[in-house]
Amino acid sequence: MATILFPTDFSNTANNAFIYALNLAKAINADIRMITLKTHLKEYLNMQEDEFEIKVNELLAIAKDNELEDVKIKSSLEIGDLLITVLDIVQKENIDYIVMGTNGENSFGQKFFGSQTLAVINNSPIPVLAVPHNVVFQENRKFAYASMFDPKEKPAIEKMIGFAKKHNSTLDIVHVEKKAMSIDMIMNKRELEVNYPEAKVAVLKSKDVETALLDYCEMYHIDVLGMLYRELNPFQRLFTESHSRQLLTSANFAILVLKGRN
Repeated sequence: MATILFPTDFSNTANNAFIYALNLAKAINADIRMITLKTHLKEYLNMQEDEFEIKVNELLAIAKDNELEDVKIKSSLEIGDLLITVLDIVQKENIDYIVMGTNGENSFGQKFFGSQTLAVINNSPIPVLAVPHNVVFQENRKFAYASMFDPKEKPAIEKMIGFAKKHNSTLDIVHVEKKAMSIDMIMNKRELEVNYPEAKVAVLKSKDVETALLDYCEMYHIDVLGMLYRELNPFQRLFTESHSRQLLTSANFAILVLKGRN
């Protein structure tokens, strides 16, 4: 059975992302491994066990309210750096996905869900679903994938199509082009159209990748945008401190960052 790692600070932002984690768990038949992190020993010691249990029970109530109480959830309070702790648990517990909210509300949340989310995206060996704080989960979900028209994207595209099918939906494959496409890209576009006739393949002309993707997703009411993270990938710039902040804070959709081997 698959396992989803869900770091939380119990803020409204994290609680909102929890609904995404629950629904992903339902879709792929997964358990949830939930962690709450304290960066300093004093914070860790000051959080009473009953206080932690109350917060966990509030999340269990959210699961029940969404008729997802059957999802198995294991929770623990951890101490240390977020990135190091997440990567350690991913490796030791064979985690398959990470779900995180972005832009936590309190002072700890700002650190927890700010640049730290980008650090997890950049360093995680497994897919990360980032859920901006203003995004509301929709039952009838629409999916898109930001493509470079690269043959190496096939596993990622097929994974996104699989997610879409589990939600009785289809996939939009979206490419943002700053100039004329190469012959290889044109051929790969045609191959996508032939191999995945149920998918919509769209080409956007723009010098601004982020804005073009945001506009497309808003126009077509996209709920989840997938993209493949690879070194030397032009989409790499989306995950730098400056560009990612625009995408994660402006997006009205969740962002699923897939990795090359997943």
